[in-house]
Amino acid sequence: MGLTQTAWTENSVNGKLVLDCTVTVAANYADSYTVKTPARTLDPTKPWMLYVNTAGTTLDTSPAVPVDIWAGYDSDFELTGDDGPTATSGAEIATAVIVDVTAETVAVLVDPNYTGTAVQSDTNIVGVVNAGTAPYYAINLDGTTHLSNAACHFLIVQDQ
Repeated sequence: MGLTQTAWTENSVNGKLVLDCTVTVAANYADSYTVKTPARTLDPTKPWMLYVNTAGTTLDTSPAVPVDIWAGYDSDFELTGDDGPTATSGAEIATAVIVDVTAETVAVLVDPNYTGTAVQSDTNIVGVVNAGTAPYYAINLDGTTHLSNAACHFLIVQDQ
């Protein structure tokens, strides 16, 4: 097994856009990441919440698994590689927005209008970051090792 990513699925719940995706990774991978968000679904000019590890999985035994946000500017945007992935038609735009993905759900508010200092999310702390605006985003778990077949579930929620 290597890195397995599901496509983001789109739903509407109580006037909110809900995107969800699951990433499963083998033990020999350091980084794991989502595929890009679907075209023309997420409005990058409005705030959105990113929830990581909503299934409450223990991902690894290393000291920390921070979360990075990448942005893409073209339809061929994707992340590839391991232990420092690279982007086609994109770049890493927000580093360690979540300090560590634990077995609890952690969230960060991504707000293109936020002008303050970025606040990292941690257990019981909802962070906030301005990740700019882009047509596509991908979320990276920037770990050192993962447990075998560890699955991480991601949710993005935005008012419509």
